Amino acid sequence: MDAAAHGSSLPVLGPAEEIGLLLADAECSQVDANRQAALQAARMLRVIRHARRHPELYVDGIEDARAVEYAERAAVMDLALRMAMTEEHVRGQVFLAERAQAHLPGLWERAVTGFASMYLVGRAVHALGLVAAPGDATPEERAAERAASAEIDTACTDWSQSCSPATFNRRLKHLTDRLRPLSPEAGHARAMRDRTVWVEDIDGGMSWYHALVPSHEARAAFRRATSTAKHLSKDAREGRTRDQIRADLSSAWLRGAGTDTAVKTKVFVTIPVQLLTATRDGNKIDPAVQNVLDAEQAEIVGGDSIDPVTAAQIFTDTTAFHRVITDPIKGVILDMDRRTYRPTTAQRAWLILKHRTCSCDGCEHLAADADIDHRRPWAAGGRTNTDSLAPLCPHHHTHRHRTRTRYRSRPNDTIQLTTPTGHTTPEPPPPF
Repeated sequence: MDAAAHGSSLPVLGPAEEIGLLLADAECSQVDANRQAALQAARMLRVIRHARRHPELYVDGIEDARAVEYAERAAVMDLALRMAMTEEHVRGQVFLAERAQAHLPGLWERAVTGFASMYLVGRAVHALGLVAAPGDATPEERAAERAASAEIDTACTDWSQSCSPATFNRRLKHLTDRLRPLSPEAGHARAMRDRTVWVEDIDGGMSWYHALVPSHEARAAFRRATSTAKHLSKDAREGRTRDQIRADLSSAWLRGAGTDTAVKTKVFVTIPVQLLTATRDGNKIDPAVQNVLDAEQAEIVGGDSIDPVTAAQIFTDTTAFHRVITDPIKGVILDMDRRTYRPTTAQRAWLILKHRTCSCDGCEHLAADADIDHRRPWAAGGRTNTDSLAPLCPHHHTHRHRTRTRYRSRPNDTIQLTTPTGHTTPEPPPPF
C-alpha cells in the first residue's frame, strides 16, 4: 500500500532515489569520521605538549631533557590506557598531528573539517621525511626543505579533493622523487637504516615472517627458493605445490635445518597431556577427550594454537622446543623438560610459562623478551624467587622506575597501573 493510501504527503522514492540518499548518508558519515579522527589526534597532541611543559606531573627526581622524555612516554601510556589503544597507535597519531600542523597547514585544515582522511595525512607526512634536509644541512638546504614541504602541502590539499587513494599515492611519489634532496645512493642508504624483521600471527597456527631488506637481495632470495622448488617439484612423489615448497624451504634455510648452526633458541610449547594420549594411536583423537581438546589446545607460549598432530610431533622429536605437559582440566603444569635445568634459567622459564606476556595490564609484549623485575625492589629486601618476580617488558620496566606511575601486584599475579593523573587500570577478565 503506498503513502497516498494512508493520507501521507511524503513522496514515494524509487530505488534510484533511495540509493542516492543512502550513498549521501554514507559520505556524510565519512566526513564526520575524518573530522573526529583529526580532532582526536589533535587532543592527544595537546596532552603530550602539556606533559612536555610540566614534566613534574609524571616524573620525580629527574631533571633536564630526560625528564621531558620520560614525561612524554608516561603521558602516551596514560592516553593509551584511558582510550583502550596501543601506545604505538597513540604515538603515531600524535606524530602525524604535530608534523601536519607544523608543515602541512592546508591539508591539516581539510582533515579537521572532515574532507581529508588521516590516512592521506599520514602519506603526506611520510613524504615530508623523504624531502627532509640532513642534520648538518646548510641554510640553503633548509630553505629548500621548507619550499619542498610547502609544495607537498599545496599539492596534497588539492589532490585530497579529487583523487582516489591510489592516484594520490602515485602522484605524491612522483612529486617526492622530484623534490628529494638526496641522490639515489644517499636515499638508499637512508632507507637501509629501516631494515628489520617481524612476525605477524594469523589464524590456523600460521604466521607471516616479514623481512624488510634491499630489493635485490629479496629478489635473489625468492629466485633461489623458486629454482630449488622447481627442481624438487619434478619428483613424482612430491605432493606439495611450488608455493608450499618455497615456504618450506625459506623456513628451513632460515632455521638452519640440517646444519651445525641449526636454531638453538627455545620456543615454549604447552601440550595438554590428554592430547598426547589421544594422538598416539595412529594420530587419531579419542572422541572421549575431543571436547576437552576443543577447549584446551597446544600452543606456542605468546603465540597461536597448534593442531594435535603437530604438537605430538614436536613433543616426540624436536630439540628446539621446551616441552611442557599441562593438565587441561586443572590448568597446572605436570612435567617440564629439564634438559637445560639451571636455577636462573628455570626461574625465567617458569615465569615465561606462567605469565606468557608482560604482566602489566594491557601489554602484549612476550614474556620471553621481557626483563624479570622484583615486585619488591632488591635494595628494599626483595627476594629472588618466582613468587616475588614478574616479567616486565623493557618499556614498562624502565617506566616503573623512572616515572610516578604506581605498579601494584594483584593476587592473580597481574599488575595494576595507576597513572599520576589518577587513572587505574581495571582487573583483566579471567582467561577463557
